[in-house]
Amino acid sequence: MTQSDLPRLRPGAINFCWSYNKTYANVQEQIFDLIEAELPPGTVSHSIEDAVAGAVNLSLFIRQGRELEDAHRVPADVILAHGIADKRYFFSQDSTTSLPLANEYDYLLVPGAWHVNRLIEGTYRKNPHYQIKVLESQIKKVGWLRLDPLFAEAKTRDQEPHHRLRLLWAPTHNVIPRTNEQTVDALAPSSLPGFKPHVKQMAARYIFRVSLHPRNRSDRKPTGSQLVWSDVVISDFGTMVYEAWALGKPVIFPRWAMDVETLINRNPLSAESYIYRNRIGLHPESLEEMQAILDQIQNALIGNRLTRFLKRVTRIKTNRKDASDLRGPGVKDFIAHYVDPERQGKDARRTAEVLVEIAKLERYQSAN
Repeated sequence: MTQSDLPRLRPGAINFCWSYNKTYANVQEQIFDLIEAELPPGTVSHSIEDAVAGAVNLSLFIRQGRELEDAHRVPADVILAHGIADKRYFFSQDSTTSLPLANEYDYLLVPGAWHVNRLIEGTYRKNPHYQIKVLESQIKKVGWLRLDPLFAEAKTRDQEPHHRLRLLWAPTHNVIPRTNEQTVDALAPSSLPGFKPHVKQMAARYIFRVSLHPRNRSDRKPTGSQLVWSDVVISDFGTMVYEAWALGKPVIFPRWAMDVETLINRNPLSAESYIYRNRIGLHPESLEEMQAILDQIQNALIGNRLTRFLKRVTRIKTNRKDASDLRGPGVKDFIAHYVDPERQGKDARRTAEVLVEIAKLERYQSAN
């Protein structure tokens, strides 16, 4: 459907609840802009923190309006997480009652079947301690809309000569939760700072870039187009892993430079723990093993040493090659289960359609 095909709603029928959060300001802007562009003009209103009575209120942060110490106490109706890493996010508990915050939403928008299964059939559901009461009808699979512009960009011709492997290090932040942005300076579940000593070596061997998490950079910008630019991503347990895999990029998990034991054990039922326990993807145990993997990928994507030399001399621009088969064991099936591919590249549209569907329900119509 095109935008005009969506049913028209009253002005302000859908409200976007912004969080007063400088770290994720750019992420919020991108997500809300992508959805609003797919909705009929005038449908959307915007508020800071508090929801608006009578509208379908969408939040990107599960604790929005639901903490007693928060000055804002008007919660949203629908939750779409600001990122797609699992991290047990939808099982976050109310700090006062210890009950799941997911129970307090009318609808949960999730990327794929992994989250549906976890919420409806998983161990957390069966454990009376968590008291998950969300019904399957309240969970809507919408894929991941931040991939839409990346899929579109990936279809365009490469604008740069490509004579060496393009390597992007995109670590998750190493900020300690609830510590006023204090960071881990030793080995952490993130590959930051453990992989940092290898940066100069990588830059000498490959075309190398670094894209830190918004919490570790002053401009707070998400990685975005650098994922499309890259051939291979080095990362750990954040949204970058899933976005890179969905785009067909191999992801390197530098286990020797991370606190893998903590990563696995702190959220043992999370997707991230599952990936590391089952070694989904590429999991070198040393720098030497990682370089061997990267050299194999470079030969497959860019060519052997002679081919790379000719490309460097001629500065020829070539179409991007598909690296999906180089992502490592288990990735193909896992990522299709995690990020629903049904409307790949059109997930903002899909999300907008779900919000319109919710807004047309009698409970929201009668609230006006």
